[in-house]
Amino acid sequence: MLTFTFKQKHQVKVNIYKFIAAVDRKTTLVFMTATGVHFRKYVKLFENLVAKGYTLIGTDYPCCGENTPHVDRSVDYKYQDLIDNVIPKLVGFSEHDSTYLFGHSLGSQLATIYSALTDIPMIGVATDNLYFKKWFGWERIKILRVLAISKPLTTAYGYFPSYKVGFGNKEAKGLMEDGCYLLKTVRFDFIKGDFATGKGRVFFIHIKGDRYSPYASIKHLARLYTESKLISVELPKHLKAICMECG
Repeated sequence: MLTFTFKQKHQVKVNIYKFIAAVDRKTTLVFMTATGVHFRKYVKLFENLVAKGYTLIGTDYPCCGENTPHVDRSVDYKYQDLIDNVIPKLVGFSEHDSTYLFGHSLGSQLATIYSALTDIPMIGVATDNLYFKKWFGWERIKILRVLAISKPLTTAYGYFPSYKVGFGNKEAKGLMEDGCYLLKTVRFDFIKGDFATGKGRVFFIHIKGDRYSPYASIKHLARLYTESKLISVELPKHLKAICMECG
């Protein structure tokens, strides 16, 4: 099992799925998971991609899933820590010149930021924008509720107990603070780096009927990039149920 050290403290296990198909596409996909979704939940997706000739690299977030110790009051990190200390480490395991970031939900959001800073291409499925004005009706009310309770809960627990609001398990306090800042402002000015260099090659896939990642929200995010594409796809019912389970 390959590993790297996160913030000079915590071991992070790296999973690599190599091609088994007759044709090697010589392309690596670096996968970033959704909030609170364990890496193993995506194994069926990985097996299908590997069967088509891709190599796939990924991990659970630090102190989540198979990475211990799990998030508690003593464990904290922010978006910047993942941008600096997780994504480049995963990219470094790629043996191919053709490397793409491939993210779901929060993972797609992080991949989008990293693409804007480095110009590495990315593919995002059900990408979170989090800007509350791009959510509508009951969904906006729910996302504003998360905003309202996030600070008192993180203060009380020392982390965000996301299981109390119906998603994930335990999220690092700093990660939640950054997410709430995005929710209110849709600005990435808490990330170090220049976003005005014209970098960023992003391809977004919206799933019709996805109440956690509305089309208008992703469209607003796509407009921040000079080279972006957004498509909307309709999934069969059995696949949609699986996707919604993953968040």
